[in-house]
Amino acid sequence: MKTILAKIFILAGTLLVFTGCATTDHMTAVEGTPDLKPAADKSMVVFMRPSSFGGAILATVYDGMDYIGTIPANSKFAYQTEPGEHMFMVIGESADFMKADLAPGKTYYSRVAARMGVWKARFSFIPYNNEEPASELQSWINDTKLMEMNEKGKAWAAQNAADITEKHDKYLPEWQSKDPNAQAKQTLFKESGQ
Repeated sequence: MKTILAKIFILAGTLLVFTGCATTDHMTAVEGTPDLKPAADKSMVVFMRPSSFGGAILATVYDGMDYIGTIPANSKFAYQTEPGEHMFMVIGESADFMKADLAPGKTYYSRVAARMGVWKARFSFIPYNNEEPASELQSWINDTKLMEMNEKGKAWAAQNAADITEKHDKYLPEWQSKDPNAQAKQTLFKESGQ
């Protein structure tokens, strides 16, 4: 009997991680079709999750240790920031990172992709560096709903700061120890801006 119950719990957990539509009150849907362009002296990064894989788990995104948004499945958010070097972090079961060198007046794109974890989904950044066809990028933009951060998201980030710091400190050295080719695959390059 215990074996059957264990199998049921494992199956239910697996289904929860890899299917379903998550909703979040950490972000608010943006109405209309806003222009994804930064101010002339700023840069913009659009984080997209154009898949429902791992949809029951939310991915939280940081610029360094500053919370910038939560991204449910089939959504995106636009982050306007200062040009220059950034280290972005995405949190799920673990943390993963993406380096970026941003130019003023440019918009950059990165997918947030779910992958299998032990207990829940893990996430990785897949920067758009003009290697995929432009039509693929356009389909990701069209197939995701634009969201923006709200006060509940900021409160969640504040309440979970200790856990986020722990994941940052554990996983950043792993990312930094990757070989340069692996790091380059998780880097947004200045010339990739549009």
